[in-house]
This record gives sequence, C-alpha cells and structure tokens, in this order.
Amino acid sequence: MSELYHLGDLPLPYVSSAVATCGDEQEPAASIAELKKALANAQAALGAAKQELAEQKDFYVTVLDNLKVEVAVFDTENRYLLVNSKSIKDPALREWVVGKDDFEYCSYRQRPVEVAQRRRQKFAESVASGQEATWAEDFEVAGQFRQVSRHLIPVYAADGSLRMVVGTGTDMTARQVAEKKLDEQRKFYEYALNHVPCDLAIFDAELRYLFVNASAIKDPTARAWIIGKTNAEYCAHYNHSMTLAEERHRRLNQALDERRLVTFEEASQRRSGPSHQYRCLQPVFHADGSPHLIVTYGLDVTERVQTEQALRHAKLAAESAVRARELFLANMSHEIRTPMNAILGMSQLLAKTELAPDQESYRHAISTSAEHLLVIINDILDLSKLEAGKMTLEQVGFTPVHMLAEIEQTLHYKAVEKGLCLRVQVAPTVPRVLLGDPYRIRQVLLNLAGNAIKFTEAGHVAITCDFVADADSRNGEVTFRVADTGVGIEPEFVKNIFSEFSQEDSSVTRKFGGTGLGLSICRNLLKLMGSDVRLESVKNQGTVMQFTLRLPQGVATDLAPKRVLPLDSSTRQSLRNKQVLLVEDNRFNRQIAKTFLAHAHVQVTEAEHGAKAVELAQYRRFDLILMDIQMPVMDGYAATALLRQQMGLTTPIVALTANAVKGEREKCLAAGMNGYLTKPFKEEELLKIVGEWTLLQPVPEASLTADAEEPGFLLAPAPPAVPLAPQLYGVEELLQVGQGDPTFVTFMLETFVESCEEAMQGLSQGMLTSDLVLLKTTAHTLLPSLVHLQALHLLAPVEVLDQWQGGFKAATLQPLVDSIILLLREVVAQIRLDTKK
Repeated sequence: MSELYHLGDLPLPYVSSAVATCGDEQEPAASIAELKKALANAQAALGAAKQELAEQKDFYVTVLDNLKVEVAVFDTENRYLLVNSKSIKDPALREWVVGKDDFEYCSYRQRPVEVAQRRRQKFAESVASGQEATWAEDFEVAGQFRQVSRHLIPVYAADGSLRMVVGTGTDMTARQVAEKKLDEQRKFYEYALNHVPCDLAIFDAELRYLFVNASAIKDPTARAWIIGKTNAEYCAHYNHSMTLAEERHRRLNQALDERRLVTFEEASQRRSGPSHQYRCLQPVFHADGSPHLIVTYGLDVTERVQTEQALRHAKLAAESAVRARELFLANMSHEIRTPMNAILGMSQLLAKTELAPDQESYRHAISTSAEHLLVIINDILDLSKLEAGKMTLEQVGFTPVHMLAEIEQTLHYKAVEKGLCLRVQVAPTVPRVLLGDPYRIRQVLLNLAGNAIKFTEAGHVAITCDFVADADSRNGEVTFRVADTGVGIEPEFVKNIFSEFSQEDSSVTRKFGGTGLGLSICRNLLKLMGSDVRLESVKNQGTVMQFTLRLPQGVATDLAPKRVLPLDSSTRQSLRNKQVLLVEDNRFNRQIAKTFLAHAHVQVTEAEHGAKAVELAQYRRFDLILMDIQMPVMDGYAATALLRQQMGLTTPIVALTANAVKGEREKCLAAGMNGYLTKPFKEEELLKIVGEWTLLQPVPEASLTADAEEPGFLLAPAPPAVPLAPQLYGVEELLQVGQGDPTFVTFMLETFVESCEEAMQGLSQGMLTSDLVLLKTTAHTLLPSLVHLQALHLLAPVEVLDQWQGGFKAATLQPLVDSIILLLREVVAQIRLDTKK
C-alpha cells in the first residue's frame, strides 16, 4: 500500500479517518475503495489550498515589491520576517535575512554598528509605547551619502498581545539634496536681495507680504514678523500713519487692476527726518491671467528731493537777487537819466542861444561830461544784459559807408579838440548794403575809436573797413580796423585788457577817466556776433584793434526808411498846433520837452502826475499823451490803465522813461502804451516820435470847428460798448522773472498775501495809535509789491498815503486808509480764489 507512505502530506482529519478504517480488518474491501477515494479528494483539496496560498503570497509580495518605500516586518524579538525588494534587491539576500536581526544584517552589509543600535532603540521605544517611532537615518553606501526616513508601527493581536512590528523606509536623499540646493539658492537670493541698495518687498495676490529685504527693514525679527501681514497691520504695529497704509493699498490695487507698472513718490517721516521714496509696483500674473504676486521696490530719493528743494530755494534766491539787481539798475537808470535829461536838454537849448566864448566853453564842458556819464551808465546796463544772456541781435540792412560816416561825425570834434587827424576809409570792395546789427557794430566801433582818441596825444586815428566776398558772392567777411599812434599797451597787460573794470594802472583812470568796462562789453558783443577782437600794440608807438564779421550782402530794399525831421521838413510844419499832454513830475524835464515841442509849434498841456493827466483827459482832446513812468500820486502804468480800461481812451500814449533796462519797453506796451522813448532824448528824437503818432491819426471832425490857436474842449467820452472790468492784479512780470515756473508764481502770490495781511494790520494799528510814521512806512513797503503784481488801481491811494505831507488828521486819513484796506482785501480774496483753482 504505497499510498500510505504519503499520509504525512494529508491533513490530520483525513489521516485519522484512514487509520480508523484500516484498523478494522473485518471490514469488506469496499471500505478500502472508499478510503482511497477520500485520500484522493483530500489530496486534491490540499493542492488547491496550496495553489491559492501561493497565489495570495505572490499577490502580496508583488504589491510590497512595487511600493516606492522600503517595507520590513519584524517578529516580537526584532527578527526579520519579511523584506520587500525596495529594501533589498538581491532575492538570495532577502531569503537570508529572514530570521536575522539588525545587528547580523548590518554586520553582513558592513554598516556601522551604531545603525543597528539606533534601530534596536527605536524598536524598543515603539513596542514600549505602542506608538509609531520615527527617525532619520544617515549612512553611506558605495561612496554615496543616503538619508532614509524610518518608521516602526507595532501591530497587536485581538487579545492585545504584540503580533509583529511593520517598518517602512523612505529614501529622502534626492529630496534632501533638492531641499539643500533650494535652501542654498534661497540663501543666495536673499543675500543678494538684502544687499540691493533699494527697498524690495514681494506681496501675494491678497496683498500680504511674502518677502522683505534688509534695505527695507533692517531688523531680522521684524522681517520675519511681517511675512503674511498686510500694510495696515504693519503700519498699526509700528505706529505709522494709516494714511500711508491706505495709499500703499490703493497703489497695489491699482497695479493689479490696470495690470501695469505703477510708480509714485512717497513721503514719510522717520526718526532721522523726512524721507522720500520713489516706489515701483510690478504685478505678475499666472499663465491663466490670474494674479500671482506683486514685486515692489523703492529708491531712496531723499537726497535728490532735498537737493531739488535746495536748488529751488537757491533758484528763488538767485532770481530774487537778479530781480533786485534789475530793480537797482532800473532805479539807478531812472535816477541818473532823469536829471541827465535836464542837463543835456538845457545844454541843447543853450546851444540855440547866443553865448560868449567862455559860456560856450562851459556849456560844452557840461554837455561832454553828461555824455561821458551817460556812456558809463549804458556800459553798465549793457554788461548786465550780456551777463543775463538777454542781449539780442538784429538782422537788418545797413550801409557801411553811412555808418562809418556817422561815426566820423560823432568823433570828429573829440579828435579836433586833441589836435588829432581822424581818418575813415571804406574799401571799394565793401558792398553798399550788408545785413547785420548796425547798432551793435556802431557801438563797438565807437568804443574802440573813442578809446583810440582818448589814449592818443598826437598823431592820428584811422578807422578802415575791408570786405572779402565768398565764392557765391552772397556772403563775405567784413573787417573793421582801428589804428592809433597813442600810448600803446604793455605786453604783460594785453591779456587782461578785456577784463571787466580793467585798465593798465590807476594813473590811466586818473588821467583819461572811464570804468574799464568798454572793451569787455565790446568783446562780449563780438562773441555774440561770432567774432572777437584781435589786438596788436607797442608801448608808446600805438595800438591796432580789429575784428571780422561774416555778414550776408543785402539790397537797397533791405534798408530801413529814414525818419529824420530836418528843420524845414513838411512833417515838422505839420506838427503845428498838435495837442500834446505832457505828463512829467520833474519840472526841468517838463520845461525841456515843452521847449523842444514849442520849436515845432506843438501845443503842450502839462500834468505833474498821472492823476492830473486822467482828470485832464476826461474833458480835453489830445493828439498824443507823453507819459512819464515813475511819478508821485499816480504813476504812468496806473494812469494808462485808467485811461484805457475805464475811460476807453484810444489816444496814442508814448512812455517817457529813464528806465533803459531790458523788458521796460515790453512792460510799457503791455500796460497799454503805444510807444517808448528813453531819457535823455534829443530834440530830433522827441519830434520824430511825436510825428510818428500824431500825423498818422485822422483829424477828428470836432477839431475842424475848434480855434486853430486854442486847444479844443470836448464832452466827457462815452463809455466803451463793452465795459472792461478792472484787473485786480497780474502775474505776467512774475512769470517772466520765474521763467514760466508756476510754482514760483504761487510762492510769490502767497508771499504777497502775507505782506497784504501785515499791511492791513499795520494800517489799522497806525490809525488806532495815531501813528503817521507807521502809516507811511506801511504804504511805502507795500508799493513795490503792488507794482510787481500790477495792482494798478491800488497804486494811487497807496502813493497818496506814502507821500502824505501834512500831520495826522484822522478825519482825512481814515477814509483813505479804509479804501486801501478794502481794496487790499479784494485783491487778497481774488488771489486766494485763483490759487485754489
């Protein structure tokens, strides 16, 4: 019975049944057949069970081997029961390790005993606590560093006894390398960004801080704290203005909404003082267009802003200084030219009378000295224009022959007085007409030739002119040369001869006079025309000065028509019985102008100030008004404004001013005047300008009935069809001084408002304390500001108070002061209204 040899392969129930059946020898043979059948069934069931068990084992082993983590199962004694292929790739080694512990395994794999000890310690901790044990295990395999995250989980049976311990391991080497590299990169970028010399912050889409560099916040603790916070939380935490947080929040939203770079300048107050930052906000979006983050950076522009403010203040100070200089020059010009007009005018009138030889000598000395002083004033004014860059050149036609003839005529008597021979020669090649600035060329030649005559005691002075045409014959080089046989110049002083206020030594000034400005101005004028002075001189033998200009040739039509009024001219005769209102506060100047006009039989009515002129013009018809500028009671600007704006008068008004600085003519024309004549003037100049403005006017019908020898009297003029509202103030002069800068204008208007308020307080205090000195001082201080702001309607009452001659009379002064205060309040209210727009 060979089948019995295989009973050990059967399950115990089947074996027991077979043995029991065989033991009964009395059973029939049928029982043996049944036993065989049972054995066959049992073997079939056993095979099926083995197959199912093998399949299940293969299933779970396959699952374990395909996990991305290491899996090991330990018995209660910390011996290996199972290891997946992720833990040990070699199948033989996996078979070997079953039943071994970590000490045997680490010894076999030649790993440090500390690894086995750490594993045994963690196993014991997990079993003792019944909790998962976790640790990181570092070791080196084949020269490569590895880090594995280990986990031990105890598994218990239903009765609570420890059944097994499941261990897992995740290789963290790649992750650790990546994290290390990421950390290194993070540290690198943070290091770099922390050393960027500007504030840098990054916000998320919710406008919370993601990063802030050290330039923005130096304290590391504060930098760590702010991450995840908003600007509102930041400002609240550090007691900053919430306005700052609101503005930043608004700008960040603007960058996201408009999806563009937003820049603005932010001002804040720090412990060190005011701070100014130029902020830039750059939004960044995801690929789908949704907001990702906002990169912001700020540049500290505090120094730039402070520099700009300092430059602005310096500019205002410089402009104030320039304006002060201009006012000084204007006042100096006026104060000197006004009496000089009388001196030269009287000298001209004396020349028309019969004089004894000694009297003619005295008159000539007076005239020569006055003209010399006038040259000095003109030099100073020209120097000021050149320094300010306000000197402009004309491009008009002129005849060189005529120009040099005029120069010869001007210098002839000076040369004759010194016994010198003055020669003027124009080369035949010089064109009849050239295009340039004849006034400036004449000014240079008069200065050079005048110096030559002044420094020449014997011999001659020669003025020559040559011309070399270009190939196209349209342009050419004209050379003017002044040679003398005078004292000459030392070689060492030649280099300084063109410096301002420079003369060879003090004896030259004592002997010959002058300021030393002439040559400097000549050189600057020539440089303006693209040329320079060339000088050759030998001490005690003479000097040669010459300059060359490139000028185009002109034609006869380029010449300006001459407007000379000879004594027998028909124009001079046509001036007979013309009615002229002469407004001039200086009695001598009135006498001179009146005498000049009387020679042409012009009827002159005099007014000593602007208020008197306005009164006369209301009821008298005049062909022309000659208006002085600086006068008491009411100046020429205020009078012209009243005549033009309130009365609608169209009579030509010509300014007679001693202020010859640049801009005065434009100022007069802007005020409503038609012409401009600078003092001191000659008789021919006065008659010429009177003729220009009276002979061009049609003769009114009303004058036909008037007596030819008496001025006509008319009714008060009708008001204009559209009344013009009086201008309370103007900013044209401020814009000119400030070169169009509205900030400067606003600053000056605010300053004027403050001065007006101080003036109103001073006027009220003066009336309260009966202090006439305070009243007059306040009015005098207020006048320049009114002139600059063209508050012309205020000038008359303020000037009356400034020029008040009587004592303190409350009954008379109170209405005047009240009217001034009322007008000031009106101007201040208008300025405040305008500056708010």
